[in-house]
Amino acid sequence: MAVGNATSYLSTAPFIRLAYGYRFNRLFQADAGFQMAFGAAHNQNPETTTFGQVMGGDHEFMFPLLGGRVYLPLPVSRIQTSIGGGAVHLHYSETAPNNGGGYGGYGYGGYGYGSGCYTCTTRGGWGGYGLANISYFLNSDRTFRIGTTLEYIAGSTSGQAVANFPATKTTDHWLELAFGFGLSF
Repeated sequence: MAVGNATSYLSTAPFIRLAYGYRFNRLFQADAGFQMAFGAAHNQNPETTTFGQVMGGDHEFMFPLLGGRVYLPLPVSRIQTSIGGGAVHLHYSETAPNNGGGYGGYGYGGYGYGSGCYTCTTRGGWGGYGLANISYFLNSDRTFRIGTTLEYIAGSTSGQAVANFPATKTTDHWLELAFGFGLSF
């Protein structure tokens, strides 16, 4: 199987992340989460629906994010820093008609809307991630915080062609800079 580099197939895109961390003590935390990027593969496949022609979407899921982090003690009580890493499953999919579009798609029983398929092609694989975070607590009891996280994900995916990805094994790299809001309880 041919091996390629996915850097030429992905570009800057918005994403969302939902995560939960369980602190075992002051220094160690277990993390679990989900994140999704929107349109990083620039799917340009038209999708014909009863509402007209729309461009097919591509979705890059990273689920589960399973790992941990270590908190680095600082003398300033309102600032918190951490580094961590773990395992992640990468899953890419696109919605574009594989039969020219038409009615009865999306599982609505042929009521005259939708397209020929919901998720036409997918690919996936496992990888790892590393991150660094800095947060500032907005109140003295350390309940609400804002912060930024720099995360690097590297993984290997294979499967069907999705958007600009060929149907070969690729090595995928993601560099993410996120700004977030958090609650501690």
